[in-house]
Amino acid sequence: MADDPVSLRRKPKATGARLSTATAQMERLSFEETSSAMIRQLAAYWAELRGDKPLPLKKDFDPARVVNLLPYLIVAEYHLDPLRIRYRLVGTEQVRHVGEDYTGKWLHEVLWDPRYIEVWLVSVGEMIESHQPIFGRDFLLWADGKMKNYEWAIFPVSADGARVTHGIGIEDFSTMERQRGLFAPDR
Repeated sequence: MADDPVSLRRKPKATGARLSTATAQMERLSFEETSSAMIRQLAAYWAELRGDKPLPLKKDFDPARVVNLLPYLIVAEYHLDPLRIRYRLVGTEQVRHVGEDYTGKWLHEVLWDPRYIEVWLVSVGEMIESHQPIFGRDFLLWADGKMKNYEWAIFPVSADGARVTHGIGIEDFSTMERQRGLFAPDR
């Protein structure tokens, strides 16, 4: 089960939830296309929490079970009509790589490319609607002038057991050089 969590086998929807600019590119992946051991570990834990339920409950998530992943995790809260995202927790590796702690901020308050935000909202919207995790790979031009890529995933969780109210995200920067970098401005 750890290598093949139930219902993670679906391919991403072909919705145009892609981004390609001079400084950023986002592509959606299927679970099988992910190579990140961290993502696979979190996927197995998410599947265990979900069991036979439509969604795992947020209150059942125990950080002690994934201590090694905590610096890479993001916990987001979702508000609908219109979809808005508030970042409740941003791990220390996230902060180090992005150069900003956006804990407590709304997505529209962070200084990211509006095109990236738009694609991100579409992807999260699909996850909320399907109740299934989403996976991807981002290629970003960093302030050091290098294009770097990393894999990411978001796993839906629920406060009430019926609807997606939060997401537990992970971005695996382990394939990147271990140095702090800020996103470069688009050209």
